[in-house]
Amino acid sequence: MKLPEREKSSHKGERGRVAIVAGSKDYYGAPIFNALGAECSGADLITLFLPEQHLQVAKSSSLNLFLREYVKGNLGLKDLGLILKECESNHVLLMGSGLGRDQDTLRVIKLILENVRIPVVLDAEALFPDILEIKHEANWVVTPHVGEFKRLFGMDATEAKVIECAKNHGLTVLLKAPVDIISDGVSTYINATGCPEMRVGGTGDGLAGIVASFISQGFSPFDAACSAAHYFGLAGEDLAKHNYCFTTQEIIKHFPKFIRAHTS
Repeated sequence: MKLPEREKSSHKGERGRVAIVAGSKDYYGAPIFNALGAECSGADLITLFLPEQHLQVAKSSSLNLFLREYVKGNLGLKDLGLILKECESNHVLLMGSGLGRDQDTLRVIKLILENVRIPVVLDAEALFPDILEIKHEANWVVTPHVGEFKRLFGMDATEAKVIECAKNHGLTVLLKAPVDIISDGVSTYINATGCPEMRVGGTGDGLAGIVASFISQGFSPFDAACSAAHYFGLAGEDLAKHNYCFTTQEIIKHFPKFIRAHTS
């Protein structure tokens, strides 16, 4: 597995611009884990859309985020124009974590996907069958767990089905499981890193942020998904050597230090 390279002449925002659309009135942790995952893996600039009542929590979690609040409570139609405008100056869009299942929100997710022209990482509530009907020019990554895979594709998750669905729908699929299966329909990677302690809530949100970050820094969606899952799992394994349990925040905090020590 590899990590994004940084040229000495590069400057802030040349690579590494990530836009995140996540969270709802009931869910505030997911969008913050998205943003912190992107931050810990080298994204330069992160714009986070989330409900107004969660802004203070986001501000206290990081000083490096550009925060945008939804116009009215959860993601809705009035947010569409600003989100699409923001995507024009970003390298990747991450969407879905904690958005909820409100019908208006699902409708806006579809409208965003029909109009966005940058690579997209889709997680959690953005994974529903209707999105498979949308023609997309840019690359999409979907990051389902086993239950979300069945909801999205209507079939049980096996290696053969992951490959088939990726190929048929022009996606990169990162199936999150005790052993991850990652495929873009041409290449497939089986990732066995990770540990039971990583079942704690929020790890999938943090992982999605890392995938988006790696895409924004120049990786292909497939390479981004493979490297993110591999190194995030290794970081969790390393924490488990000395901790009976840990939180997603602790994995995210440990991630850059572990990667530096592991690859130097």
